[in-house]
Amino acid sequence: MSVLHFSVTGVDHWGAVMSTGVACTLYCTLGGLKAVVWTDVFQVGIMLAGLLAVIVQSVLLQGGISTIISDSAQGGRLNLWDFDPNPLRRHTFWSITVGGTFLWTSVYGIINQAQVQRYISCKSMFHAKM
Repeated sequence: MSVLHFSVTGVDHWGAVMSTGVACTLYCTLGGLKAVVWTDVFQVGIMLAGLLAVIVQSVLLQGGISTIISDSAQGGRLNLWDFDPNPLRRHTFWSITVGGTFLWTSVYGIINQAQVQRYISCKSMFHAKM
């Protein structure tokens, strides 16, 4: 039976899981929902920085945005005005509109537990909107 280790630290898998769980439980207990909300804000910042880094690196490796757009057009990925009603076709106007509506409603609507937790942890409507 092999033991899973993390490549960078060499820490055992369960050791990393337990230490992360203890750290998160401790700061959530001491900091409350305010700590959780600020952790979410920090996490979004990290994700946006990572996304921007991937975009910049991709543009540099491919030789510019025009090359990326040209390759996308040749690969059939820029069909923005495909109004085919066939639900089995990938990325038509209708599949993106209908599917995207359900996706965004589930992620940002009142039905998502994580969003509801964030809404009720704020002290005013203004803070919830922020």
